[in-house]
Amino acid sequence: MTKVTHVSVASLDGITEFEETLFCAFRDANPDLASPYFSADFLKSIAPHTPGSMLARFHDGDEIVGFFAYQKRGQSLQPAGAPLADYHAAVMKTGYAPDWTLLLAAAGAKRLEFNGLIGADGLDRAPIVKHRQIASVTVGFDAWFAAQKARAPKYFKNLGRCTRNVAKDLPDLKFEWTEVSPALLDWVLNLKVDQYKRSGMHDVFSCGWTRDLLLALAEQKTGNASLMAGVYRRGEELVAAEICLIDGEDLHFWFPAYNPAYSRYSPGLLLTFDIIRHAADLGFKVFDFGSGGEAYKSPMTIDGPLCYEGQVGQALALPVKSESLQRAWLSVWRRAHIVRACEVSIKGQLLACWRLLERAHIRARARLATRQQQPAT
Repeated sequence: MTKVTHVSVASLDGITEFEETLFCAFRDANPDLASPYFSADFLKSIAPHTPGSMLARFHDGDEIVGFFAYQKRGQSLQPAGAPLADYHAAVMKTGYAPDWTLLLAAAGAKRLEFNGLIGADGLDRAPIVKHRQIASVTVGFDAWFAAQKARAPKYFKNLGRCTRNVAKDLPDLKFEWTEVSPALLDWVLNLKVDQYKRSGMHDVFSCGWTRDLLLALAEQKTGNASLMAGVYRRGEELVAAEICLIDGEDLHFWFPAYNPAYSRYSPGLLLTFDIIRHAADLGFKVFDFGSGGEAYKSPMTIDGPLCYEGQVGQALALPVKSESLQRAWLSVWRRAHIVRACEVSIKGQLLACWRLLERAHIRARARLATRQQQPAT
């Protein structure tokens, strides 16, 4: 594989027409990059709203042979748009691999953090390996449904029962495939914030720029990488919504939310299924659920291309060999990664860390009280 000679960096907001043409050509030559996250329109939409966003250019002499969009947080580099961007990659000319060491030197950073990297070329240590979870309807919705039902009959039997319950109890429930308005975006994100509070996770929307980023994508009506949503309504009442990022024949499930008052009907699962059914009729072929291990995904999906989680450069690692401590450290690292991505000021980072510690303390006290109330065995 031909080597990169040097790396140059500039603002992501300043990508030129020539660079965009190269970027698209490199991307189109790599089928693993068939995702809305690798659309040039996605990068151009998020650039003005992502603090510290930059575009690295990999060179072979005078020729540009690759790109990587990133954001700088202190001494760390993260993919541009993190923690919202689920996938990222160096978009390279065929025959070239990224040189991450040259990138770190050009960016003046000590490490690169990633969680959803496509392609393992150039990594200096073994990453955590994941699969993209996808539903492929290239052979048609009916064939996909029959195949998945044969793999998980109990799941789809339960899905049918939920569908009948909705038809009986909520006959006025309507499905819509719609553009994402500011009001719909606020409804979904406010429910996500409530979910973050209940789970103790960091609120990724309190920093402001992440909401602005999504609003910019929602306002994009031309080109690629735009937002659409599947919605359940009862009259004017919103019951559930799932915001999706789309590009060509690819749809990425992004932000689901539903009114907790309807939880016994499993509206989130039913809505996901209805989106696949409706969007397949519109010509969408690949539905990407991300690389998380949530149990609800597996009955609807198969393993897609690999992606990776880890670091390059100076590691933020725990120097112990205990497996349990390493698992705990990985959990801390993931939470800290999200905080660093969202909060661009020291004050914001400290406040976020304090809130995480406070929530952890509350949950620990609740667990201790539960154990103390249990009878001795």
